[in-house]
Amino acid sequence: MTRTAQTNENNRFLAYLLTGILAVLLLIGPAAAKDKYEAQELVDDAKNAFMDLIDQGDNVTANALLKEAKGVMIFPSIVKAGLVFGGEGGSGVMMTRAANGTWSYPAFYHMASASFGLQIGVQETRFLLILMTDDAVNSMLEGEAEIGGDLSAVAIEDGIDKELTTTTGRKAIYYVAETEAGLFAGVSIEGSNIKFRRKTTRNYYGENATPQDVLVNFKVSNPDAGILRSTVANNSR
Repeated sequence: MTRTAQTNENNRFLAYLLTGILAVLLLIGPAAAKDKYEAQELVDDAKNAFMDLIDQGDNVTANALLKEAKGVMIFPSIVKAGLVFGGEGGSGVMMTRAANGTWSYPAFYHMASASFGLQIGVQETRFLLILMTDDAVNSMLEGEAEIGGDLSAVAIEDGIDKELTTTTGRKAIYYVAETEAGLFAGVSIEGSNIKFRRKTTRNYYGENATPQDVLVNFKVSNPDAGILRSTVANNSR
């Protein structure tokens, strides 16, 4: 092959390479924008779900626990569906409170579980998880945790948790659940798996943030989550 032919071949290869890179970028751009838009919808829905879950009924226990909470997780929509085999899942956000009382920006998580039994139909549930201990927060910071065993979770039913008698008797997590039937519908999160959504968190903040970056070190921020932060802060004083 002559020098000219080799040069032309190299130029064609570079042209193909640049075209391929441009095509990938054109695909990634809209996908990232869509994911960020959906993340913002989740943040907005989390704010609304938080207010609904603490405002409905005389939920004195939830309001009292929020004043001492280490963090919260809000899942605006967990959908359960199945015929014999069942599963449920949905996304939400986690926020933590620093020693000075400042609340973090939200990190994104997904909650899922599976079950086997006689069941049919679809049910949607909203959850507010109130994290009361450092162990509960640290388990979520690891990126994946399962509810049950050492990481105990107790439902707040009818506004009063009957096990909540003393500070020393408190569990790691308390939660409020709401279905179409109303609050405190006997929904359990035992056995649920909660996992950090790295891609969504990265797209929302524009960098590859870890749970620690968002929830401990406060290294990232997004002003579009300001209303959620102020809502949680104002209701946990």
